[in-house]
Amino acid sequence: QKEVTTHYHVLSMEANAHSSEFNLDKILRKNIKKLKPYRCARDDYQDGLLLDANENLYGPPESLEEKSLPDLFTYPDPHQSALKKLYGEWRGVAPEQIFVGVGSDEAIDMVIRMVCVPGEDNILICPPTYGMYKVSAAVNDIGLVKVPLTDDSFQIQPKKMLEALNEKTKIIWICSPNNPTANDIEADKIKQVLESKFNGLVILDEAYVDFSPRGSLASWTKKYPNLVVLQTFSKSWGLAGVRYYDK
Repeated sequence: QKEVTTHYHVLSMEANAHSSEFNLDKILRKNIKKLKPYRCARDDYQDGLLLDANENLYGPPESLEEKSLPDLFTYPDPHQSALKKLYGEWRGVAPEQIFVGVGSDEAIDMVIRMVCVPGEDNILICPPTYGMYKVSAAVNDIGLVKVPLTDDSFQIQPKKMLEALNEKTKIIWICSPNNPTANDIEADKIKQVLESKFNGLVILDEAYVDFSPRGSLASWTKKYPNLVVLQTFSKSWGLAGVRYYDK
């Protein structure tokens, strides 16, 4: 499909003594913890002829060469080391905190699959907000807890959110600037959620953060171990078309 993406977001987690009760290992699904990382030669080598990759080193057909395509005939660095270094310096986070994915929608689905057991667990959202949280929950057979934004200023309601949680709630989703209301969620309200006794993940979706006067809260991942921040190159960077190269 044309919606397959190759833009990027930040997904950051780092252990810190601030939230000593939070333990990522405890909320990960058992089958996920048993997975072993896939390895290939490009994990260790970035140059040379890597026979195990079965790449077409002659490049694309001549008919495509006329379209001035970038060099796409070899697989990229699976660790995206250069990109993570540059992006981390810009956002003020360490490269090892950054996960590069195929669009924010992939990260939304992936995080749900990592920690939520189908047919058992649930996530909390604050409508009106980005619709993909609800879609991914439905696809993965995950329950949905809704605590609406305030009617007057479209802010989250930390007290009501925390009261709505139960032992099966694994993720709280906060979109800031919020889609579709366009306002920043107040930092103090986000902090109330992060400093509560909730032991699941708090996802802060910052797809539109570069249009925010406040700027990114990605550096908060150094203090809050259960905070995950999503960002994308498709909005302010104007790279939405990278998800399907047809020039």
